[in-house]
Amino acid sequence: MSDEAVQSIDTQEALEALMSPDGPAAIIDFWAAWCGPCRMMAPHFESVAAEMVGSPVRFLKLDTERHPELAAAFQVRSLPTLLLVHRGEIKDALVGFRDAGAIRSRAKWLEGKATNKGLFARLFG
Repeated sequence: MSDEAVQSIDTQEALEALMSPDGPAAIIDFWAAWCGPCRMMAPHFESVAAEMVGSPVRFLKLDTERHPELAAAFQVRSLPTLLLVHRGEIKDALVGFRDAGAIRSRAKWLEGKATNKGLFARLFG
């Protein structure tokens, strides 16, 4: 896992900063070592994260086995789960394995929100 492209969430403080009203755009991968689909998805997640270094979208992983208290706040029931957050709000959730194309598509969508480059911004400046 590239330290620059993907970071781990392992403290309550980091999670609170992420979910604050001025928190960054981020994709959180909830995973566990025993989860086969999680292990299959990891290289896809990491490759998209590496492609998007420099983007306002952060790529984060939360190990639900090592930090169940952090995962509990999100009531994640299936692994893997990707949560897309921006300014402290969950904007989307993807449950189950996703390949790089699907992850990239949602990351670009989130990037548009983070940079105000959605439809109305493109149409009306």
